[in-house]
Amino acid sequence: MAENKNSSEVINLEVIIKLLWAKKVHLSKVVGITFVLSAALILCVPRYYNSEIKLAPEMDASFADGAIGNLASSFGFDLGTMATSDAISPELYPELLQTNDFIVQLFPIAVESYDGEIKTDYYTYITKHQKYAWWTHVIHWIKRLFPQKKDVGGAAAGGGINPLNLSRTQQDVVTIIGSNIRCSIDRKTSLITVKVKDQDRKICATVADSLRLKLQAFITDYRTSKARIDVDYYEKLVKESKAEYDEARRRYAGYADSHTDASLTRIRAAIDDLESDMQLKFNTYNAMTSQLQAARAKLQQRTPAFTLLEGAAVPVKPAGPKRMIFVAMMMMMAFGIAGARIIYKNKNKVVG
Repeated sequence: MAENKNSSEVINLEVIIKLLWAKKVHLSKVVGITFVLSAALILCVPRYYNSEIKLAPEMDASFADGAIGNLASSFGFDLGTMATSDAISPELYPELLQTNDFIVQLFPIAVESYDGEIKTDYYTYITKHQKYAWWTHVIHWIKRLFPQKKDVGGAAAGGGINPLNLSRTQQDVVTIIGSNIRCSIDRKTSLITVKVKDQDRKICATVADSLRLKLQAFITDYRTSKARIDVDYYEKLVKESKAEYDEARRRYAGYADSHTDASLTRIRAAIDDLESDMQLKFNTYNAMTSQLQAARAKLQQRTPAFTLLEGAAVPVKPAGPKRMIFVAMMMMMAFGIAGARIIYKNKNKVVG
């Protein structure tokens, strides 16, 4: 009988509407207070802007092209990446942009605010010109009440910042910049999308463009490192072989000129030996020159080309925070909680 009784119970929507209407003054107060508090809360959060770049790197022709490559990409496999010998594939670029070594390179970038009042480097801008919500200042004030160790970081050999031994302040800046950078790779098209967030619209675009240039420089430097070593090696060999050939030619010419009228077999044999040695040195020099030209051609082949599909533009509108949406959601949440509480207190009237 109890089961039949429970199964026959239904929620009376008309009663719920009447209960909420009867408490409309209370609900209005709750929603009004929520509006004031949420508006005051979200207005303290600084606005930020997003600037985005899209970069298409040069793709090497391989068996990944064609129908097989398209079929594999539909299942999430990039045959081009699998076929390449590069240790740092495009899928690792997002992790690369979060490393200390890469982010520290952004510290000395010259930035200027949209209104022109701030002209400094990016590190100083992050440490001295950022806006924060009031509760963040309270947290920092509380932290300053407790004694802390001296903020010391190691310097690099050239006098710059050592990414392996950052101070506490430098590490905080690295964390802030890292949270403002987002990188994604399209597996099917290998399209690189980099998004930068910042409180100033012009600085946002400046950092995004600088990030693009440094990423391109890193990829180029990495992909051409072996080829550049080969070029340097063959340039050294060409220089050495050229010097040896010049010395052999000088010895041959000097000996031949000093024995122009000589008819002795010993002298003719010595001249022939010097000429053979000169020819051998010339062949070596010629071979090294050919190797150098081949190495330079390989370096040019390994140097990647990039197509900028979308450059860093100064954003017109802020990307967030979405203040109206936040306030509306908080008001709806407050109304829902207050309404649910009223219904719960009168559940005997609602369920019949």
